[in-house]
Amino acid sequence: MSDRRNLPRVWALLSETPGDNAQVLALADALGWPFEIHRFKNRRGAMVANILLRATLPAMLEHVSGDFGPPWPDLVIAAGTPSEPICAQIRRAGRRAKHPIHQVFLGRPWVALEQYDLIVTTPQYWVPQAPNVMTIELPLHRARGADIAREAARWAPRIAHLPRPYVAVFLGGGISRYTLDSRASKRLALKASGLVAPTGGSLLICNSYRTPRRAMKVLAENLRVPRHIYDWHQKSSENPYLAFLGLADELIVTGDSMSMLAEACSTGKPVHIFDLGEGRYGMRGTPATPREAVVRHPWLMSALRARAKNIELKLVRAVLPARFHRETGNIHRQLVQAGRAVWLGDEFPPERAPVPPNGSRDVDEISARIRGRMTLG
Repeated sequence: MSDRRNLPRVWALLSETPGDNAQVLALADALGWPFEIHRFKNRRGAMVANILLRATLPAMLEHVSGDFGPPWPDLVIAAGTPSEPICAQIRRAGRRAKHPIHQVFLGRPWVALEQYDLIVTTPQYWVPQAPNVMTIELPLHRARGADIAREAARWAPRIAHLPRPYVAVFLGGGISRYTLDSRASKRLALKASGLVAPTGGSLLICNSYRTPRRAMKVLAENLRVPRHIYDWHQKSSENPYLAFLGLADELIVTGDSMSMLAEACSTGKPVHIFDLGEGRYGMRGTPATPREAVVRHPWLMSALRARAKNIELKLVRAVLPARFHRETGNIHRQLVQAGRAVWLGDEFPPERAPVPPNGSRDVDEISARIRGRMTLG
């Protein structure tokens, strides 16, 4: 058993964003050192202050759980913009105490890059190359093979009445100019049903906290095949997400969620990306995605909404520096080109070889880099 006195003191900072928290915990687990969890909450307006004032105001932090004070940690792991005010406060405390604190940031920082010892980012963000910047293919996640297998075994009897093969559908919400509105939900229902119907199989559907309630209602009303639906809004104590990752033969993921795409691709199974947009406003960024006449929800309203969001996005990009922009299409293209995913409705190449699970290569490389920077006392 390791002597904790010889190990770094590690803090894992958790916000109100599940995707960011999953990345933090995935890395903390992989390091193999004991760590303390500190859950924090920012005041309203903290993100604006983060841009204008570079996250230097302690007042932006509303609440931190646990014993937030000395002895200060040797290593802090944080993810996402919401964590930057608390990271800034910890940096100041370390300087006052003359205690060196290493900080690892997952995502895209809005403060100067040199504020962090290591930044781990993905192609959706524009982060300049630097000695302390590491770019990985997809966000880190905690969907471990053993956990997936265990949950799949628990859930298999509960859905045994549904005919196989199974196709899992994982829903996020909106991102940038894209919205999971009624029209998109109906398109998803018809496309997913069309994928499953010829096989005589079933859909295993799981949404998230970001999924609009209206979207789930429209989706359920337009499904044409057997299915099991888990609705996060119903606050069930058991979420079958991991089980569906293991039980499904193929997976569909809405194109807004990079975390769910990472978890789906880690299984090595065929992954279909659902385009939340259409035509010139599609996520694919190509005219090869025409408006689908089969969907009779009002096209005009969806188009106007997409155009308004597009104008809003252009205005934001005109104001903010380039490194604050986000382009999920970079990840979509990378996955499609690598043969790890296709757009829902497209066929996988006939010569496609099975894609092995992604495993833990990225997190192992990050862990090794952190250990190399840390001095064990």
